[in-house]
Amino acid sequence: MDLKWERAAIARRRKVFAITSIVLIILLAVIAVRKNTQEWMRYQKEYYKKLSDKLKDPQFEHKSPKVEQIWLPQLETTDRCTTCHLGVNNPLFADAEQPFKAHPGDLLKNHPVEKYGCTICHQGDGQAVAVEATHGPVPHLNRQLLSGDFVQSSCVKCHTDLHDTSVTEKDFPVPVFFEGRNLTFQFGCRVCHKINGEGGAIGPELTGLGSKTELEFLLVHDFQHVKDFQRAKGISTMAQWIYEHFLDPTAIVPGDPALKIPPTLMPNFGMSTGQAKALTIYVLGLRNPAVDAVPHEYISQKRLVKGN
Repeated sequence: MDLKWERAAIARRRKVFAITSIVLIILLAVIAVRKNTQEWMRYQKEYYKKLSDKLKDPQFEHKSPKVEQIWLPQLETTDRCTTCHLGVNNPLFADAEQPFKAHPGDLLKNHPVEKYGCTICHQGDGQAVAVEATHGPVPHLNRQLLSGDFVQSSCVKCHTDLHDTSVTEKDFPVPVFFEGRNLTFQFGCRVCHKINGEGGAIGPELTGLGSKTELEFLLVHDFQHVKDFQRAKGISTMAQWIYEHFLDPTAIVPGDPALKIPPTLMPNFGMSTGQAKALTIYVLGLRNPAVDAVPHEYISQKRLVKGN
């Protein structure tokens, strides 16, 4: 009797071991396949295929994919953006689609990637190597990715004189930022808001707004009336809130009579979408140097603005 029970128990254990081994092998195979077919690997293979065609050199087609990384201890940042954006510094890809497209203009001439990286201007998660992990809006990301004209708001981190009205587009090519700066005077923003030491106290101070994290902004602002927030099922950005607030202040801050919370005092100026965008870029450029903590070697004063 005992012998039969022991044989049956051994048989059961063998079955469990066999099933577990098969499951483990399948899991290892899935992991291996995923590891070797990651998104960034596909981008690299496609980039090198394009490069091979452009140079008519087949050796690039066989280049092994690897994670590209720029480590900048002075900026306390690690950027892996060039893992996918391999053509960012290659003029052959000036007309290519993303993520292969070369950086527009000659900005990298005075801002080499190996010294500045990417996230000092574009923000986002520099350590991510997947599109959905940094191309916003991304939940729980401290600094949402900035692209297009919105990157102009980051220039103030180093070019600290851009708020000086004597600096114009002739000195520095950030036209949308300067448009926003001019609109603050046109609409009289400083009557109610203090900006860089000047202005009233009716509305909240805007100095340093651009250096706030998404969480800091979220904790004191209601997003439920932001259209982008509603469309994205509860995900939006500080930039989107500011933009929509400029377009229609009371739509974003209507107040709550039940809680005796009044609507915003900010009037509707009837701004165009372009004006709202320019003002958003400008206020995002209101930086706090203590928070940004950009090393002195990166700071460029007015006398150097043309060459840096």
